[in-house]
Amino acid sequence: MKLNTISRYFLAAGLMSCAANAFALEAWSGQAGGNTIEVIFDSKVYSNRWYVNADNCPQGASAENWDNPWSYVRDATKAEIDQYGNPTTCESGSVTPVAHDAFSAEKDYAKDDIVAYQDVTYEASRPIPAYSFTPGADNPWKLYTPVPDWRSSQVYNKGDEVKVDGQSYEALYYTVGENPSIAGNQNPTGTNGRPWKPLGPTVEFTQEQFKNAPQINSIALYEPGKLAVHKGIPYVAQTKVKGVMPYDKNPWAIYTNWTGTKERVGTPKNPWPAHVYAPYVDFSLNSIPDLAKLAKEQNITHFTMAFVVAKSGEQCIPTWGTAYNLQDYSQYSKIKALREAGGDVMVSIGGANNSPLAAACKNVKDLQKLYYDIVDNLNLNVLDFDIEGTWVADQDSIDRRNQAVKEVQAQWKEEGRKVGIWYTLPILPTGLTAEGLYVLENARHVGVELAGINVMTMDYGNAICQSDGTEGQNIHGKCATSAIDNMFTQLKKIWPEKSDKEINAMMGTTTMIGYNDVQGEVFYLSDAKLVMDDAKKRNLGMIGAWSIARDQPGVAKQVSPEHSGMTAQQAPMYAYSQVFAPFTHADEKEVVTGVYKSRKNNLCLDVKNGQIRNGDRLFTYACSGSNNQTFKFDARERLVIGNSQSCLDIQNGYNVEGRNIISYTCHTPTDTNKNQTWTWQNNKFVSQKEGTQRCMTVGNDGYVTLSTCTDNNVAQEFEIYRP
Repeated sequence: MKLNTISRYFLAAGLMSCAANAFALEAWSGQAGGNTIEVIFDSKVYSNRWYVNADNCPQGASAENWDNPWSYVRDATKAEIDQYGNPTTCESGSVTPVAHDAFSAEKDYAKDDIVAYQDVTYEASRPIPAYSFTPGADNPWKLYTPVPDWRSSQVYNKGDEVKVDGQSYEALYYTVGENPSIAGNQNPTGTNGRPWKPLGPTVEFTQEQFKNAPQINSIALYEPGKLAVHKGIPYVAQTKVKGVMPYDKNPWAIYTNWTGTKERVGTPKNPWPAHVYAPYVDFSLNSIPDLAKLAKEQNITHFTMAFVVAKSGEQCIPTWGTAYNLQDYSQYSKIKALREAGGDVMVSIGGANNSPLAAACKNVKDLQKLYYDIVDNLNLNVLDFDIEGTWVADQDSIDRRNQAVKEVQAQWKEEGRKVGIWYTLPILPTGLTAEGLYVLENARHVGVELAGINVMTMDYGNAICQSDGTEGQNIHGKCATSAIDNMFTQLKKIWPEKSDKEINAMMGTTTMIGYNDVQGEVFYLSDAKLVMDDAKKRNLGMIGAWSIARDQPGVAKQVSPEHSGMTAQQAPMYAYSQVFAPFTHADEKEVVTGVYKSRKNNLCLDVKNGQIRNGDRLFTYACSGSNNQTFKFDARERLVIGNSQSCLDIQNGYNVEGRNIISYTCHTPTDTNKNQTWTWQNNKFVSQKEGTQRCMTVGNDGYVTLSTCTDNNVAQEFEIYRP
């Protein structure tokens, strides 16, 4: 999404103070703004007296000290510290990194040794002798191929090499007819937009040199530029090398100290829904909303956290927006609280600004490890890759990303782990661009298994989507639904074996609510209702919004990171999310864990007396989230009660109208009776017993019995209760 840059502009200009304060207590992480902010720092709660900048640290502030915009309010409670975090240094968001010894090619390394090289940290996966592998580099033996002469009529693409008058040159991108020996066509640093990078004198060998080239062995030390042969194939040493064969893989691996990260982010209680509303959170902004509060009060239970990017274009280090470390960000307390409330997050890697990891990391193995570590340590069920801006046309990073994703998916498959992969791409009302189609076609060719394709139905730059002043005509909404219609046709061509239902479930639509970056494009509340209706009709996999911070009114017609540009009369606080939030739902047999509230009486399913004994009846009672109110589908589709060994059971095991639902010891694997197996379908618990289809039904007395399933019967409908 494009608002990161705009966000920082407004922050720097001090314009965010105009937005209403929608943020609760949080850990200090360099917040800025003029509204009242309360933060925890070093076990104390501070509030700002006036506008605070990101570099204003609460350290040393007091109620009497007016040199600091922060003022001491009170001591933080243990519960607040546990929930929000407790930073103790003025390095916002991250702890000071540990310094490691610099890599030396002349040194032997043992397994698990850690080194720093070009601002990236690596760990040895095995003993590594001197003059063998450089961290992050390819094999030091390069296959020798003669460099062809440059020809004026030849088309050259990125990576092609040519020679002119004994000098070699590499094409940095598409070029034809531009002589690389002319200084005006040369680009030594990759920064002036010219097509050719000088490589120095051309390395060429005579037939006599080929004839006398030594065989590569693990004992000899070869100097850079040395020609040697392995199984009759010539190679050239790129560095001083010893003990490496041309087929060996680099044993250095990217290293990140993830200690404590899993605990900081918490663990999701439920799988990611098959159909979800997950608005974006710009996770590197100074003001981030209370996600758990939004889940409890607005029923917005899932979010897309943006954006993980490389620290710089040359540093293969994952960060939040280049500003914060991934492993120890203080804002993780908000994700943990959300997960404790039953919600979850998807992390998005990429975005329009900064460099994606696939561009900064030149080694597929390094990229694969980073993707694996991000998912593993942030406890993710779903991972998104946002590919936009110039990066949607950068084939090197596209190919590298797809290869790394394919390899990490193979790793997860071996471990029996399921991780959904989404790609987010730009789109026009006519469908995906040629560049976006290449991303997907290459992914399919490589073997990437995509859970879905989310498209940015925004900022079209198309005259037919100009909608300012047309509220109620749904012009921008129609552009969004047209984009989805046309993408459906495109995806059917890429995945012809998939059914219409499966293609629909693979698609997601993310709008920029309110005023878009492109002048004249506005997404009104009526547009949201049109998009919601279309998403429900198709049963799409996802609805998104850029962004949750913008889902509030503000200065009319202004493009802002903090509001939609709508007035309070047009779109009050969280009006867009109130339209989209009900979209989140599970597939019929999707496993759900939690406390279930009856839509008949707003009470929760409960095993009477709380002791979970054989024969205790299921009824409804005031919601508390206690052990006897918690139910989890297991692999055999039984509803296990809390942490017990008991399951919900049809009394006496018969599919008969009016039978009581009771607790009973869970059947052994050899017991094939289906009186303990259930299907979650259309918010109902449907028995899998043979015969008439019957559902759990809440009676007027609050007790639950088995009754014939009927449509639009609230006595048979339940929803997840979120305390």
